[in-house]
Amino acid sequence: MASLRELLFRDIDGNGTTEPYAVIDAGVTDRRYLDRIPGLREVLADDAAEGYHRFLAVVALASWGHAPVYPVVAAIAEAGRRSPWFGRVTDGRDRDYSFPTLAGAVAEGRALTDDEPARLTAVRALTRRADEVFFHWQLAYAADDPALTDAVAEVVDRGLARDDEPDFDRSVQLADLCAVLARHDRPRAEELAHRLLARDSRTVTRTHLCSVVPFREVTGA
Repeated sequence: MASLRELLFRDIDGNGTTEPYAVIDAGVTDRRYLDRIPGLREVLADDAAEGYHRFLAVVALASWGHAPVYPVVAAIAEAGRRSPWFGRVTDGRDRDYSFPTLAGAVAEGRALTDDEPARLTAVRALTRRADEVFFHWQLAYAADDPALTDAVAEVVDRGLARDDEPDFDRSVQLADLCAVLARHDRPRAEELAHRLLARDSRTVTRTHLCSVVPFREVTGA
């Protein structure tokens, strides 16, 4: 079985790299990398493999449109904060970055997958967690699809009904989803955006919503 270092820590010319995400990104446009899919499947299926390596295998397979991995992503989404990888991948502010990474990967898979319904099911499952976990910008990118309007609207509506204090900026995340929703269902997006602004009228929230509710409507100018 090929090691993950051979699969994601070497470029297509065999040169070593310390940036597996650069290799994953290269595979989105250079299909020669897709020959590594069988090896990545073996890493993912190997219970003895290092946990982070298995996570990278999921990210690569999702990014490269490998449809059988999308139910795995959906299962991770269903687990939410109970996912074995939650908190294992973090950003510079020590926030979980496993969910943003997965959302970005599934979004990239759009161009390569031969099973778009499976990919959309994974995005839908991730979207349902948008009121609970941090996604940065990647979920809005992934959820920009008319087939996902109901899922986006439902999670924004649910997020607006919550009164707990999250460990991320939920309002901004919901605002970004409203902006995506507006491209496909503007009336619903505007209604949700006005409700969000009634709860949180900070400049940052208004800025993220400006494509849905112009500043002049918020300020009355």
